Amino acid sequence: MTSSDFWQARCCYPETLKERGATLIEAVLFTVIALGLIAGGIAFFEQASTSAKTNDAVRMIASLQSQVRALFQSQPEFGSSDVTALLISSNAVPSAMVQDSDDDGAYDSIINAFGGEVVVTGVGSQFSIEMTDLPVDVCSRILPFDALGNGQVGSGIASVTDGTATDSDGLTSPEAAVFCNANASGGKVDIEWTFDRG
Repeated sequence: MTSSDFWQARCCYPETLKERGATLIEAVLFTVIALGLIAGGIAFFEQASTSAKTNDAVRMIASLQSQVRALFQSQPEFGSSDVTALLISSNAVPSAMVQDSDDDGAYDSIINAFGGEVVVTGVGSQFSIEMTDLPVDVCSRILPFDALGNGQVGSGIASVTDGTATDSDGLTSPEAAVFCNANASGGKVDIEWTFDRG
């Protein structure tokens, strides 16, 4: 190595380090930005998915109300037993909502968009729809109803219960949030709506 080569290498070495430092900072910034975009995308996807499932739950309850009222329109009462099997056997429930829970080849239960079970029961001149494993945030969105029994899930709401507390005179959005959280477990709650004949 000649002395000119030595001095040329020595003069350029610090500049090479600066270039490497800049490249490393750029790589770190790129990684941070990419991770931020991925995290934001995941959060947006989860929010959109929850919103779609919430809409499905509302449509399910509205559809089941309509089907129960249609099946019992010529009868004075809804009886006092589980009518879930009747709804399934009469094809009053879309196939996407039913499940073969005991693997015997026959549909025997109704499931909601969040994986919980849905049970429909006659209560004399009224009927109830219970939805299990409903996320608390979803519950607080779909539970509010007014004193006339009108809510997001439909009309003719006589009362709602979480198995412990019951409300029959309406719930505002803030009241619904408190109601849904009161007896929740693991961020989920079971809610039962009781409906009038309508």
